[in-house]
Amino acid sequence: MKNKAVALVILIIASTLAGCTTSDEIETNNQDTRISDLELAQLDLALELAEQRQTNSDLSVSLSQIEAANMQAIETLDADYQQLLLELEENYTNTINTLILANSQTLEEINESNAVAYTDLLSTMTMLENNLVTSQDSINAIILTIDDMDSDDSGDSLAQILLLQQALQDLQLDLESSITVLDSRLNMTRAMNDFSYLDFRGAQLFNFNNGLGPEMDSPIFDFANLENASLTYSNFSDASFVNANLAGAEGIFATFHNTDFSHAAMYNGIWRQSDFSNAIFVSTNLVNTEFRWSDLSSANLSGAYANGGSNWYGVNLSGADLTNAWMYDLDLRNADLTGADLTGARLAYLNPYYGAADISGVTWTNAICPDGTHASTIGNTCANNL
Repeated sequence: MKNKAVALVILIIASTLAGCTTSDEIETNNQDTRISDLELAQLDLALELAEQRQTNSDLSVSLSQIEAANMQAIETLDADYQQLLLELEENYTNTINTLILANSQTLEEINESNAVAYTDLLSTMTMLENNLVTSQDSINAIILTIDDMDSDDSGDSLAQILLLQQALQDLQLDLESSITVLDSRLNMTRAMNDFSYLDFRGAQLFNFNNGLGPEMDSPIFDFANLENASLTYSNFSDASFVNANLAGAEGIFATFHNTDFSHAAMYNGIWRQSDFSNAIFVSTNLVNTEFRWSDLSSANLSGAYANGGSNWYGVNLSGADLTNAWMYDLDLRNADLTGADLTGARLAYLNPYYGAADISGVTWTNAICPDGTHASTIGNTCANNL
């Protein structure tokens, strides 16, 4: 009986040991399977990482190439832009010089020449702007690709692209601004009739707008330098010479109807036998000038300086405004001052060295004398009311 009990205990123990061994083997097998799966996953991850690095490397190379290409394009565009502006300015200057020196182009030829130059430049600017837009689209596409990547290298690449994008945008803004300015200049008529601030010293502008030389709208010569220039036989009606330098210039048998010479320097000039009717000479320097037999009827010479030995023999000043004008030492023999207003004008000077104006034969009918007296009330003469 005792032996059976011992045998039963041994059987139970053996069964228990056999059960534990089976459980350990199963657990070991499960661990091996998990390790194998992890190794496979790690291998796949390594392959994906290698592929990602290769993609990043390829993208970095592409970005470098794109950046180099775009920087080169920017430099080329900027160089072309500067060259085109230089050529435009040179064309404009040549056109003006041709008009001044040769007097051989008509208004239509000048207008056509400059309009074509502006149009070509605007077309080129538009083409460059389109190229910039295309480059911008390419950069935007690259930025979207970078945003989809989860890589540390993408940050630097994105920063470089953003800098390049900003450079392109700045250049695009400059080009758009230039196009706006050029378009504005195209709509103006400076090339045709605005000669403000230009240098015409000694220029021969005779036969201007009289049917024999160049024709254009009323020209503007404000602040221009026309010292010793010749305006003889020309028609400058309705022109503007405000603050212009016409010292020593001449305009014989010329027409300056309704022309504005306000504040201009015309001293030592010769302007005889010309039409200055309705012209404006407000505060103009007319010292030592010759206006013999010229027509200054209804002209405004208020505050003008016509002293200093000027020769205005036989000049027509009927209806002219001569208020506060300086006219001492002026030859006014046989001048017509019918209806002229000389209020405050100085025909005599306190210093006898200069001498009074020579008013022999002057017609004073209905004029207003320098002292404010109406000539009609004193025998139609201002000889005694200077």
